[in-house]
Amino acid sequence: MGVVKIFMPAYIVLTVLFAALLHALWNIIVKGGENKLFETGLNALGAGLGAACIVPFLPPLDPACLPYLGMSCICHFTYYICIAEAYKKVDLTFGYTIMRGSAPLLTSLAMLFFGESLSLGAWCGVLTLCCGVFCLAKDNARRGANRNAIFISLRTSFVIMGYTLADGLGAQHSGSAVSYACWIFVINIVPLHVFILQRHGTTYLRYVRKRAAIGLFGGLAGLGSYGIAIWAMTIAPIAMVAALRETSVIFGMLLAVILLHEKFTAWRGIAVILVACGAMLMKLA
Repeated sequence: MGVVKIFMPAYIVLTVLFAALLHALWNIIVKGGENKLFETGLNALGAGLGAACIVPFLPPLDPACLPYLGMSCICHFTYYICIAEAYKKVDLTFGYTIMRGSAPLLTSLAMLFFGESLSLGAWCGVLTLCCGVFCLAKDNARRGANRNAIFISLRTSFVIMGYTLADGLGAQHSGSAVSYACWIFVINIVPLHVFILQRHGTTYLRYVRKRAAIGLFGGLAGLGSYGIAIWAMTIAPIAMVAALRETSVIFGMLLAVILLHEKFTAWRGIAVILVACGAMLMKLA
């Protein structure tokens, strides 16, 4: 019985790796689009429509989770704006690695204020992750890139930390974590599209007609990635699933080099691996 708890079957490992690939893929789609803000709108729309098809078959939410759901939606709205701004100014290899890698670090440090301490393994993960971020910063400076790149990416990490904490508490009060997650995707459509349509109106609608297929697919990829992770956590150790999903930063780098023709450097390769390993250590500890 103990062995089953420690090791995941191969099919779950492969499925979670596929989820990590899907997560990196939707970021590639946003980064590769001509208008990053419009791409985030399409992404939210695709994920929300997909979730809306599932919601009728799920248990209703406990009203106790509504404050957390509201806070999460505010954070997600801010997240879409921040990620669009980040991808305007930084390479995906750099931005995605910082954003996804630093979020577990910031979340773990924030939990210290709630009385939760970090284990020795978690602190090793923090150190490893910080080394990876340092390597990325060094590579960025060596290539003469914008010094604000780290700040732009870290800003998004703080927002990810915000909705992670809100969702963690919200799911606990929701009565159904799956229902809670799906409602987040559904509601996220509204504030982001109000914001975009008020400012860009017909320009956004023309963009939607041109990029609808690929943009909506990106949203469904994000929803699928989250759904697979939730499913895997019901039959495998949560920490191991969460840690394995951090391989998305490696997939992100590979896809950015292949599809976006971003430059690969040894420093970037080392940094991405360190960040992935550090995030895994933190979640497994």
